[in-house]
Amino acid sequence: MTQSYSDEGIADLVRNNPGQGTEGEYRYFRDVILTKSPCNLLIFGVGKDSQIWIDANKGGRTVFIEHEPEWIKVSKEHIPDMVVHQVSYETKRSAWKRLLNRQDLLFMEDLPDEVLSTAWDVIYVDSPQGGNPRRPGRMKSIYTASVLARRHTDVDVLFHDCDREVEKAYTDRYFGSPLLVKQTERIRHYRLRPAN
Repeated sequence: MTQSYSDEGIADLVRNNPGQGTEGEYRYFRDVILTKSPCNLLIFGVGKDSQIWIDANKGGRTVFIEHEPEWIKVSKEHIPDMVVHQVSYETKRSAWKRLLNRQDLLFMEDLPDEVLSTAWDVIYVDSPQGGNPRRPGRMKSIYTASVLARRHTDVDVLFHDCDREVEKAYTDRYFGSPLLVKQTERIRHYRLRPAN
């Protein structure tokens, strides 16, 4: 049986789930996980790729954050023992400029203690949807990832869809080029060390 995170497994996912990540993006994130696995892995967003990340982090702790009840339901049907916490964003992407420097409004207050107290090794932000002005946008998830990452040391933080204006602006503001390890296709990969 093909491992979900093998190159063949990723190619199958991309073929059967068009319009999401590319093979290169999935392989890049998988390889970051494998360099640290088993580790504490936090992912904003559930989807058809969730099994890949769980399998790549075998023996580690993988936790998902999601705001769409339907996606949580579907994901739990396929992966009953996955750990996923439902949140709400209460923002609109159209407000991104106004919120850019409003840290008091950007931190996600409804995260459980399990998420807040864990020393995460890898954080991946691929949610909420950010392609429509009426959708929540990723302002809160990007800012919250920056806060969680700075509570600990040696953390890799990756963001998807950094070809878009909001993702670029918020990762520039809350991470910045000195922390950028690599940009590959639409993924930006940052690494935080002590004193970052």
